[in-house]
Amino acid sequence: TPELNPDLWSADTLRALARHCRRGTQLSTWCVARTVRDGLAQHGFQVRKVDGVRPKRHNLHAVFDPAWQPRGPRGPRAQPQEAITPRRCMVLGAGIAGAAAAASLSRRGWQVTVLDAADAPAAGASALPAGLFCPHVSPDDSLLSRLSRDGARLTLAQLQMLSGQGLLQPGTDWCDTGVLEHGVEAAPRLPRDWQSPGPGDHWSRPASADQLSAAGLPADAPACWHVQAGWVRPARLVQAQLALPGVRWQGRACVARLARTDTAGGAPVWQALDAQGNLLAEAELVVLALGPATNALLEHSLGAQAAWPLQPIRGQVSWDVHTPASAQAMPPFPVNGHGNLVPAMPLPGDAAGPGWVMGSTFERDQTALPPSPEDQAAAHAANGAKLAQLLPRTYQGLQGFFDAPPRATWGAVRVASPDRLPVVGPVSDQAPGLWALTAMGSRGLTLSLLCGELLAARLHDEPLPLDARLAAALASERLGRRR
Repeated sequence: TPELNPDLWSADTLRALARHCRRGTQLSTWCVARTVRDGLAQHGFQVRKVDGVRPKRHNLHAVFDPAWQPRGPRGPRAQPQEAITPRRCMVLGAGIAGAAAAASLSRRGWQVTVLDAADAPAAGASALPAGLFCPHVSPDDSLLSRLSRDGARLTLAQLQMLSGQGLLQPGTDWCDTGVLEHGVEAAPRLPRDWQSPGPGDHWSRPASADQLSAAGLPADAPACWHVQAGWVRPARLVQAQLALPGVRWQGRACVARLARTDTAGGAPVWQALDAQGNLLAEAELVVLALGPATNALLEHSLGAQAAWPLQPIRGQVSWDVHTPASAQAMPPFPVNGHGNLVPAMPLPGDAAGPGWVMGSTFERDQTALPPSPEDQAAAHAANGAKLAQLLPRTYQGLQGFFDAPPRATWGAVRVASPDRLPVVGPVSDQAPGLWALTAMGSRGLTLSLLCGELLAARLHDEPLPLDARLAAALASERLGRRR
């Protein structure tokens, strides 16, 4: 109702809405107020009343069809092609990136086969016991800040949707607890126009005295509170997405090479071949979500010139089952800043009871797994030093853990792009139907689901799920390696 929610129907809002549309985009709303109809018409919509859905007598339907020529898209576009028909897709890699791509494509009618060399999904970096989805803040509301908000918003929405379908259990597989960010190295600075109370309060705000006290921090500690944030168990998220209709998991499928060939009907397909040349699967579309294994497959399939400038980064976390003393020392919510702590969640495997996770290290160009005993000891020391600064009270409560003989860390290898942003889009002009979703770095739980939707939107030439400038910043074309 415009009288009660004027900002929702403001000229600025309708103008922004029009910028997301192309000619033919449709919208509908319960609201049939004259001011709304006139505002939509002013911004290029052809508007008409239609029969309402009870208890409304009328609803509103509109089509974007302006009398002027709309400005062309500023974001990345799919490769020139006819209107795409969902057929078969192979997603290579069953981590959070691959599962996100599979879920987004299956919702659009694709029959998706997810191939992975491991015996079970989420065997790589996505086997992390638990991690955070959380926005980033900066005084100038930087690209990363805006991107992370889009990612956190969509991650939370999809976690809720998967829970509604019975595929995830809130409180066990994930929880939107909110996250405290303690500025150990630099105080978190909110955008200048986010003065509280203000428009940013539903995202991030200065931490309250009660929140600081609950974390055992002094009242003047530099910290903010992220409202739309929480923790999630990545492996459970992967499993839930792979259980969606239209998605089929195929394990122990080590793809050594991709080959493009014509079928009997003349339609070209991609074939996934193992090291002996045996056919594992074939499809019209392939999505590479292989993380650090991406370049090896590109080189074997397209040649050495196809490799991208991706950097492997090993990460190790410290974790343990709770004791009465450690449970008492924990804050009631996750804390981010200098590393991050998830204070209480179910541990995977045979671990008895809930536990905690602290990390992660950031070991550039290190790929050895499992890490050596010396590397594991160094990782525990690094994680303990971070925790001592992040949450001194909690560190004291766990001191016996970090002083005892080192236990096994959890470790995996992630991959990052030169600008530390994900890579989403076609691999090469010379390889139609070959796309990539990779380089999630250390923000995979915040950004992977958004990137899956971006890939599907680009492929189908849909309105993008985020600002076009942000989409361009993630586009594979920016690497300048298209062949």
